[in-house]
Amino acid sequence: MEVFLGNQPEQQQVKQYRCLSFHQHQTEEIYLRLCGIENCQSGQYFAVRSGRPGYHLHVILSGKGVLWVDGRQQELHFGQMFLTKPGESTWYRADETDPWSYCWMTFDGTLAKGYAENAGFKEGINWLNCHVDQQHFYSLCRQVLSQPELNIANDIMRLGLLMEYIAWAVKSNYQSEQEEQRRHEYAPDIYVQYAVDFINENYITARITDVAGYIGIHRSYLTSIFKKKMGISPQEYLLQCRLKHSARLLLETDLPIQEISRRVGYDNPLTFSKVFKRFYGVSPRNYRIDNAENRDTAKDNREE
Repeated sequence: MEVFLGNQPEQQQVKQYRCLSFHQHQTEEIYLRLCGIENCQSGQYFAVRSGRPGYHLHVILSGKGVLWVDGRQQELHFGQMFLTKPGESTWYRADETDPWSYCWMTFDGTLAKGYAENAGFKEGINWLNCHVDQQHFYSLCRQVLSQPELNIANDIMRLGLLMEYIAWAVKSNYQSEQEEQRRHEYAPDIYVQYAVDFINENYITARITDVAGYIGIHRSYLTSIFKKKMGISPQEYLLQCRLKHSARLLLETDLPIQEISRRVGYDNPLTFSKVFKRFYGVSPRNYRIDNAENRDTAKDNREE
């Protein structure tokens, strides 16, 4: 392993792993934090709690493994790439029989989130198929690793290589979207209406992957056309649907908050209360108290 921290390299004898870590950058808009290439051993894993800075874009060069992000798990393989984002709890593990190798660059800055979304990694999306040659990414990582010296010329050169790395990811997403659009038989508005109907009927248990699977389109394409039509993502619409139904139950019934939480898809009442307060500005309990008059009216109307 070769780990470079600023201009002070620390070297260890593990040939399967090379990584550069950068603490200096020329701009706050976009900059490189890490770059590496790793040939993982059988079952090798990496885990991090929430709070890890930067957007870590991995491209799988061979083999397969498993990625876990905030409770969601996915088996991945050669021909795919994955991104872990700031604040996410993450671990990923190489397969026991066919361990993966990958390269990665970690970028950050005020433009970083926008670039990640341009590459297709919108809210709730952490893995995508790669529609360009993975060797483009590998070659760029090798060039960065070959220039560890800390000087302005190298800083600028590495920034250029990072931008090219991100550009290939954006191009991959563009080609994916073009293919998605070519193979769809219906207008986007029809897909969006189907998605809205499905969420309204299945909001308790629905996940966005379920919605996309029901309609028969890719999740990233659904997110793209849904935001254009509705102004919010499918995930945000699902959240609002659950919370609006919970507000109605608070006004029209005497059900305990724990039961209401369960009825709108939240197994943990504390999580439900936090999400509810973030949306309505008050806790479920205070919402029921503050709207007591409306609650009595709703109950009277229901009895009539």
